[in-house]
Amino acid sequence: MASPFARAFAAAAVTHDNLAGETFTFQPQKHQTDRNAPKVDDPARPVKSGVKCPFGDSASRAGAGPFHQVGVQPERPGASTSRPYISLDLTRLPYLPRLGDLVLREETQTLYRIFEVLPSTPGFVRLTLNGT
Repeated sequence: MASPFARAFAAAAVTHDNLAGETFTFQPQKHQTDRNAPKVDDPARPVKSGVKCPFGDSASRAGAGPFHQVGVQPERPGASTSRPYISLDLTRLPYLPRLGDLVLREETQTLYRIFEVLPSTPGFVRLTLNGT
């Protein structure tokens, strides 16, 4: 059973998402028969529009760049990247988001691809995004 603090935090998070969130459309993708081919729409998971999520454009993360490049070592702050992210309440989608799924930011009509699915507070995930 959840503690009173966990229940209060969950209620506050939903309120925050409704006030500060933007609307997004989730477009699930799946691999074709050839795994090297581009992904295609996943008919088993429906497109879900009007999902409210807070959007952020994060600061650079040191060491998050490709570590296989010559002269770049992950333990040194020589490479950094920044990716936008959204915080998703998992109850707003009838399925779990996956790497490679498309996310449309409806306010700007910008299409992103999910790059990472990071755990957050219970019931939420943080999705880092790449532009398409």
